[in-house]
Amino acid sequence: MTVNEMRAGASKQSPPATAIIESIVGAYTAQAICVIARLGVADALANGPRSVEVIARQVGADDSALYRVLRAVGDAGVVAELDDRRFVLTPLGEVLRSDVPGSLRAWATLIGMPFWQRPWSELNEAVRTGETQFGRVNGMRFFDYLVENPDDADVFNAGFTSMYTSRNIIGGYDLTRFGTIVDIGGGTGIVLAEILSTNPHLRGVLFDTPTAVAGAEAELSKAGVADRCQVVSGDVHDSVPTGGDVYLLSGVIHGSSDDQAVEILSTCRAAMADTACLLIAETVLPDDSRPSIGKVMDLQMLIFTDKGRFRTEAEFRSLLQRADFRTVRIVPSSDMVSLVEAVPNSSKTS
Repeated sequence: MTVNEMRAGASKQSPPATAIIESIVGAYTAQAICVIARLGVADALANGPRSVEVIARQVGADDSALYRVLRAVGDAGVVAELDDRRFVLTPLGEVLRSDVPGSLRAWATLIGMPFWQRPWSELNEAVRTGETQFGRVNGMRFFDYLVENPDDADVFNAGFTSMYTSRNIIGGYDLTRFGTIVDIGGGTGIVLAEILSTNPHLRGVLFDTPTAVAGAEAELSKAGVADRCQVVSGDVHDSVPTGGDVYLLSGVIHGSSDDQAVEILSTCRAAMADTACLLIAETVLPDDSRPSIGKVMDLQMLIFTDKGRFRTEAEFRSLLQRADFRTVRIVPSSDMVSLVEAVPNSSKTS
């Protein structure tokens, strides 16, 4: 785009000062949406319009304060205000219900939590130094914090899982040619359980730290797939289970530096046969200047992790090459997540 084209586009939009103000105040709107999610307001509106007084009683809120929040998120299209201080949920707000497919209630709740918000106040310091700020603000590194604060860890796990569902991760990817799938860093197995449920021919191996897999047996049993899934605990930096036909890394690589990512990928490669396949589910940034929400979310990695980042296609290809993999293709499986398919360099699979 030329400079003149950029100027022409800007002239059709809000005045610069107004546009900047709206962008900055958008942070307040985001906080209000997170409050709506955490309180369960969308669930309270699931069956139709309700007065703010009824909603407040149901979710345990002050009706005057809740009205002001609902009025604000109404401008964002999450709810619509009717007469007599009644509100109705919009199609946009439906995704904040806890009982709908693709619900983002858990994720929005996570984003609004104090332990998640505090590090963002130090973005300036992160940019100035290039160093993570999570430990500086919360007293310890991110995953150490989750171990020491199990309630916040539960919120994180629920929010993270809601973003990395099997539908978001796998999409239409064909798993029929595989017999055993190994989910590396799969937590309690929610994603793997969904994959096994929709692919009855598959057997699964769930691998994560002992703390992460603590509730896995119950989750797998609830899904009716426990008899087809083995749970293994360990450290991905040391070794991972062998014998899989396909290995899945969902949202694991972005929390790691380049060297750490290569170490994880190399550990997977050491466990894989030459005929096996690696699937990496991550946000993949464009290699050019095309807009991507992942660019803003990458700032979270700057603040929260030690050199973690969201990566471009070229950067993924480079990491995989360093770990003795060849990238086969990168397939968008949802608006946020793409599936990076790779095979060992010695594989003859095209």
